[in-house]
Amino acid sequence: MATAHINSVKVTPPQCLNDFALQQSSRFKLDSILDATLSFPDNGVNGIVLHGLYGTGKTTMANLLPGLIETAKSDPTASSIPTGDLADTTDPAQSYHPCIQGQNGVGLINSIQNATSFVSWNSSGLHYVVLDEVDLLTDAAKASFKALMNRTNVVFIMTTNHLNEVDPGVQNRSVLIDMNVPPAQHWRPILRRIYTQSGLVAPPDATLDQVVQAGRGSARSIFSDVVMSANQARKAGQSNVIKISNIRS
Repeated sequence: MATAHINSVKVTPPQCLNDFALQQSSRFKLDSILDATLSFPDNGVNGIVLHGLYGTGKTTMANLLPGLIETAKSDPTASSIPTGDLADTTDPAQSYHPCIQGQNGVGLINSIQNATSFVSWNSSGLHYVVLDEVDLLTDAAKASFKALMNRTNVVFIMTTNHLNEVDPGVQNRSVLIDMNVPPAQHWRPILRRIYTQSGLVAPPDATLDQVVQAGRGSARSIFSDVVMSANQARKAGQSNVIKISNIRS
């Protein structure tokens, strides 16, 4: 989870579900997709919408999910690995599209439609399409996209800060994953790992919970606060963290 240099602690990118702090219901849905408790894509549902505040890990999760889903479907050893520990062993072909101005119109949807018309190179036969900030699609693009989701060989993974601005038809075709603030205790093992892998004694749970609360669900803020405290302790030659300051306060 973390690698320590001379006086620098780095948080490494997540590799599995256990590297994310998630609400219980959100984790249950993702586990169900990976262990096939939920047949996906199936029954007209082939989308995943990750929604929540800024900095909650939506884009990171969106880019990770194609590999996790493909591995769960096509790696024979995947069934023997707990879903929380499952990492990508397949590196599937996937496409990423930030829905920024100038790249959020009908042309984008036509491009995706053309690309997914061909046979997928992935072992599962699925195409994986990531749409970042899908709520920013133009009105015409939203209408075209809803029709495109009728395809059965494509998994659409979407992020949004504003779920209410995602077309109800798209929501109906998707599994909705709330990435907003999980209970503080779900963050504890992730944050403890950063300290212990940096050769430090982790602070008490109460201190870690305060950092999470101060971060208001933003992984960017929470990790920045923890890394700053770990670096301060290392520079001071301390084995444990005495104080954690908040970059947002």
